[in-house]
Amino acid sequence: GLMQFPICAGIQIMIFNVLQMIGLSFGTGPYSSMYVGMVCAISSTMIVVKLLGEKGEMESQPGRLTIGILIFQDIWAIVVLAIQPNLASPEIMGILKTFGMIFVLLCIAMAYAKFIMPAMLYHSSRNIESMLVMSLAWCFFLGIVAILPFIGLSMELAALIAGVALATFPYSAEFNGKIKYIRDFFITLFFAGLGMQIPMPSIGAIATGAVVAVAVLIFRWLGIFLLVVLMGGGPKLGAIATLNLSQVSEFALVICSLGMGFGHINSDTMTIIIWTFAILAIASSYIMGYSEQIYKKAAALGNKLRGRPVGEGSEHGHDDHGDHRD
Repeated sequence: GLMQFPICAGIQIMIFNVLQMIGLSFGTGPYSSMYVGMVCAISSTMIVVKLLGEKGEMESQPGRLTIGILIFQDIWAIVVLAIQPNLASPEIMGILKTFGMIFVLLCIAMAYAKFIMPAMLYHSSRNIESMLVMSLAWCFFLGIVAILPFIGLSMELAALIAGVALATFPYSAEFNGKIKYIRDFFITLFFAGLGMQIPMPSIGAIATGAVVAVAVLIFRWLGIFLLVVLMGGGPKLGAIATLNLSQVSEFALVICSLGMGFGHINSDTMTIIIWTFAILAIASSYIMGYSEQIYKKAAALGNKLRGRPVGEGSEHGHDDHGDHRD
């Protein structure tokens, strides 16, 4: 999980820079190809968690590996959000100040989580709705602290830290049980808003988005499958985790939106990312739904090309996957 983001982001930035030099445009901003390569290295927690929950695979070994990689991707997203304001003029003191403020926000979150929130949640634990209101108020409180002028962090970063703090409580299962309805409602609004941001379709933007989507699908295998296999996880574990993470994160839209505000990219780059996100979000629902069948077909083809018995690789992979279900 720790190495997936830098590997995928590094390869994608390099490839997209080469493609831009030979004539494929990712936008007119000074950092367009870098933004496209960077944000496309993060997968969608929202889509993956929802689909894994519907399939009942959250506790399977591939499911746990997938969630673990997503957690590290969220950590990398914090790093990206921290250095993003100073990207145009990367002064070491400015970057250190940003990380220092993140540390201050983490200390505030952990202090509240240890000394104040337990008592508040304990007294409201008889009423789940009260706990839900308290937890949401906590998220908004941390967001307000983050956007104070002398701290200067983003609301998105604060929400991520607030969620990490809430996950430390024994009531997190109840939170998830209640929040999922609100989450699903806002997911609907999110995709409705995303649809309204998509401009009049143009062949160039859709084609570029499709090229980026194909590149993401290819380089996920280098950043996830190859690492899992090299670390002894087995081909099936690596393949299923790779297929689970074959989309672009909603954080890509947030990072690009902030990048437009900083003057790093223009709206044409945002349009490409929206099309890439839409293409992979639609494809991912089918890829994750048929991940087992896709793996079996790929394993059978690989064994056939290597002259091995067709069922040899898939049987080994089945043992790796099935033995770890609860």
